Amino acid sequence: MTKLWENTLAYRVARRYVDLCTRMSYSRLEVAGRENIPTDGAVILAPNHCNTLMDALVVLQANKGVTTFGARADMFRKPRMAAILNWLKIVPLARSRDGRAAIAENLNVFDRVVEVLKHGIPFCMFVEGTHRTKRSLLPIKKGVFKLASRAKENLGKPVYIVPVGLEYGDYFEYMSTAKMTYGEPILYDETANVADLSQTLHDRIASLITYFPDDENYEKNFAEYKKSHEPHFKWWMLPAAIISLPFFIALAAICSPLLIITALIKSRLKDPAWYNTVRFGVRLLFTPIVWVFHSSFYILLNFYNRLARTIRK
Repeated sequence: MTKLWENTLAYRVARRYVDLCTRMSYSRLEVAGRENIPTDGAVILAPNHCNTLMDALVVLQANKGVTTFGARADMFRKPRMAAILNWLKIVPLARSRDGRAAIAENLNVFDRVVEVLKHGIPFCMFVEGTHRTKRSLLPIKKGVFKLASRAKENLGKPVYIVPVGLEYGDYFEYMSTAKMTYGEPILYDETANVADLSQTLHDRIASLITYFPDDENYEKNFAEYKKSHEPHFKWWMLPAAIISLPFFIALAAICSPLLIITALIKSRLKDPAWYNTVRFGVRLLFTPIVWVFHSSFYILLNFYNRLARTIRK
């Protein structure tokens, strides 16, 4: 079996294609703060989790080498899926809702992760424990500190937890913008209070994103933020919309099989946060055939949506 830290030829080839599709899923994708990644110890990446699988893909494309990830343990219940996820350098992490026995199994998984860290490969752990499409943060789970403690016990080098901020122009609009920012690393100290470490990590992630406290004022603050970022009408937008409409209709016709497949899958989902992941999956399968048309369709669709919002204002 291929080791989690091994950068095989098959993995490198697949990574190039997946990273290309990830970058093509956004009109602009930035990575900032690379200078904050330590080079003298084990690195645990700790991002916020607001956009389902797209979060992992954005983190993945930022590092040209191997990056390993933790994911919900229930995704590994079927042997074939478990084998695929293992090949993709993803390990199962149980949550409190999975029961004590499953949580206990995390210790064995942590041993595998420590082996990964020993080989200089970063491990990414979404420290909120679940995704949520809000410009806020859920409480930080203790698992990241348990992993850091395990690594500290077994590795003769420093262990760093690097806060990562993931920021999207829109969670539901395909080909919006994305920015990933590495923050100031936290050198894990086993004598430190876990509550203090948790608050420090929370505050550092919050400083890297557009953050509003998740309290009774959240909706009001978010509404004001959204209003301030609404597009403004420009004189050329209406003529551009008229001129481009025939092209948009043609693109819709060319991409109709992909759009139908996407719509059918989306209709089975209860959580809209997964919509862009579905669009990404369709692009991953069909990009070599129609990537120019597919991208152009969504660029024009987003333009028409922005124009409609300026008219409604």
